[in-house]
Amino acid sequence: MWTLPLSAPQKIGIILSGLAVAACVPVGTSAAFGLLRIGITEFAQSTGRIHLGEYQPWLPIIGLEQGFLLGVVLGAIISRKVIKARLRGTPTQ
Repeated sequence: MWTLPLSAPQKIGIILSGLAVAACVPVGTSAAFGLLRIGITEFAQSTGRIHLGEYQPWLPIIGLEQGFLLGVVLGAIISRKVIKARLRGTPTQ
């Protein structure tokens, strides 16, 4: 199947959309880890079975930080795959 080559503005758009994905993934993973840690903290506080000690008030902030670091790594991987696939013209699914 014959397709037209991508123009320069299309290539720039592909790269910018890949970078936008790379910027949004850390935000999403931070939010997810933060909510998870808030849930763990509330569960531990309400049941009294888990003793988190001095880390209990810091647990949501630690979750945000760890989620962000994981998101940076995942964002780089996803962005690379999306940009590479779209520049080749293959579907990203």
